Amino acid sequence: MKRLRDSLDSKYLKICLYAGVTVIVTAIVFLLLYLTGGVWRKIWNVFLAVLKPMILGGVLCYLLAPLENRIEKFLNRNGNKNWTKAVAVALTYVLILVAIVILIVLIVLTMYKSLSVISIDGIKEFYYSMTADLADFENVINEAFEKIGLPINKITGLFGSLVSGVAGFFSLLLFGIIFSVYFLIDGQNIGKYFRRAFRLLFGEKNNDQLNIFLNDADQAFSGYIRGQFLDAFIVAVLTSVALQIAGVPSAIVVGIFTGIGNLIPYCGPIVGYVVTAVVCIPGGDWVKLIIGLIVIAVVMFVDGNVINPRLLSSSIEVHPLLVIAALLGGGVVGGLVGMIVAVPIAALLKIQLDRYLDKKEQKGASHEQQ
Repeated sequence: MKRLRDSLDSKYLKICLYAGVTVIVTAIVFLLLYLTGGVWRKIWNVFLAVLKPMILGGVLCYLLAPLENRIEKFLNRNGNKNWTKAVAVALTYVLILVAIVILIVLIVLTMYKSLSVISIDGIKEFYYSMTADLADFENVINEAFEKIGLPINKITGLFGSLVSGVAGFFSLLLFGIIFSVYFLIDGQNIGKYFRRAFRLLFGEKNNDQLNIFLNDADQAFSGYIRGQFLDAFIVAVLTSVALQIAGVPSAIVVGIFTGIGNLIPYCGPIVGYVVTAVVCIPGGDWVKLIIGLIVIAVVMFVDGNVINPRLLSSSIEVHPLLVIAALLGGGVVGGLVGMIVAVPIAALLKIQLDRYLDKKEQKGASHEQQ
């Protein structure tokens, strides 16, 4: 035994010992995780329940901060800063609420006008024909559900899931707004606390790198998202005025929807064409439909070649191929929200890549000089 022990290399013996202990510890950890999976799953769900509204609140705070700052500066013109912050936040949300209410009212009025021009006799005829064939129609529906493995008695369960999903969405929105209010009111103190904690925990060097990254992120997002919102507002105003002059019905609603659609690159014209068709076709206004489509095409041409590039001149230039790739990836990952933020994220990644390439180029130049 002594000879065998002497013949073994102590270095490799230690390596084997460390490897064996690592495997055993890893197996124990995975076994504990497996046995306590339900507990960790609950902890993860609680973490997500807190994290989601916090992220939403941060996004809302970031988007609303410019408007809130302008209102606060206006209120601070007399030098009184004791109450202006809270009042500015309240006025910001009041303005947003008023804008949403106005948009909903315009949509309701447009739908009412569009439906009022539809023939009542045609609706009655369609209703009576559907009533006559109701039994056959019900059989067709039941057969269709059975073919896809979805019995009709499961519809109530799907409806309950839909109601639960809607309730969850509004709950997330409510708590996100609450977080955003606190971020807007006390954001500076919160930011100072976390910056101090990060500096003490990870060191001054990492803190400087984090500040550089946050500045790059602010440049990419503020230059793109806020520029896109301003561009959407300009497109909405130009489209509404031009369509109003051309006599297109519900010109303001069409302009608003076109501006909202323009928040997503390349989607503004499509939304504008569809809404124009919706407000013109029920009344048979084919000439106004063609005029409206031409007007939207002209506004989009001016916006894409003059307005949008000037508004986004402060942000990094992103190649159209990168924009398309970012939109496809963002749509798959995050849907509509993902498409909105995909381009600034791509711009941020491009900034980081440019910084890395610049460092490599500087190191190469310094080695050549040596």
